[in-house]
Amino acid sequence: MPPSKAAITRSAILDAGSVFLETRPFRDLTVGGLMATTEYSRPTFYLYFNDLHGFMETLLDEVKVGIVEGARAWLSNEGDAVGGLRQSLTTLVDVAHQHGPILKAVADAAPGDARLERVWEMFLGSFDEVVSARIAQDQAAGLTPDFEPLPVARALNRMDAGMLIQAFGSGEKAPKDVVLSAIMRVWLSTLYPFDAAASIEQIGR
Repeated sequence: MPPSKAAITRSAILDAGSVFLETRPFRDLTVGGLMATTEYSRPTFYLYFNDLHGFMETLLDEVKVGIVEGARAWLSNEGDAVGGLRQSLTTLVDVAHQHGPILKAVADAAPGDARLERVWEMFLGSFDEVVSARIAQDQAAGLTPDFEPLPVARALNRMDAGMLIQAFGSGEKAPKDVVLSAIMRVWLSTLYPFDAAASIEQIGR
């Protein structure tokens, strides 16, 4: 079934926002300026979004959907743990490469904007519990060393966010394979040190 007219319009507005954020910060974004880059009127924006903060939250939610879909390869705890992790992190890098400016816009604006700060912390925090749970499962299976899972999950997730924003947030983007290799080495060495050396040799092949 083809997308509805409403879905096409909503998608076009979101795409326009993504393009804007490739070169401009959130503080420069206005409804009028955004809609002027589309074929739709200013009032059309409010048919789909309450305000610019809601618009940004929607953009971030769409990024999250892509990350979550890719993360299932590892979080599902089915099959090879290292293989699933590699697949999940590869998808994470692909999504961030495509949507890095959105991540950067929210992260940059968050310290001075209480509402976006909450949105950003909820975005990051949504991955902490699920990663922590997977770590605990691997510890029980003897695949991962014994340590407190949640703080390590937080550290890994925020490392990812910082590196992906720096690599893909603006300007000339870093090579995806270099970024993936760096992230993979940290995750593997932390979670699967017993066979990390062999797994690291496979990175980039």
